[in-house]
Amino acid sequence: MFKKLIMASMLIALPLLAVESTGVVTKVSDGSTLHMIIGQSEETIRILYIEVPEKFSSAKLNRDAKKLGIPAKDVQELGKLASDYASKFFKKGEKVIIESDKKDQGGRILAIVTKNGADYSSQMIEDGFACINKKAAYPGELEKALKKAKEEKKGLWAINYDVMNKLCR
Repeated sequence: MFKKLIMASMLIALPLLAVESTGVVTKVSDGSTLHMIIGQSEETIRILYIEVPEKFSSAKLNRDAKKLGIPAKDVQELGKLASDYASKFFKKGEKVIIESDKKDQGGRILAIVTKNGADYSSQMIEDGFACINKKAAYPGELEKALKKAKEEKKGLWAINYDVMNKLCR
């Protein structure tokens, strides 16, 4: 009986430990954070490889505004646009593929998320609504997508090129 209980609990946890899982979107928090059901659990997903302007008031928002030399409300406006982009990309109830094997200190699953074969991180950068998070290794093709968005002044690059240029360093 004990062995069956252990096996059952392992099966319930399996979707969180698997390299690839299917999730159902329940909410878009901002441009880089989603909430979804994976297996039996409601999880928070932090999208890998991207950095977006902050949408919510926070110490990070204040640090970013100071670093960028602009008012925090201006950073938040860009953050809201990035969030709007995410809300158009992901719809509540939609199934997506999550590739992950780790969580951050806050318990969020760090993941690559794809929908209908489209990698959200690549799309977000290519359409000009995110920068590359260069704190860790990332796929090289993201550099090409960022360069293209910058050159073509797509998304947030069209709205505030100077801020995006500073943010994406």
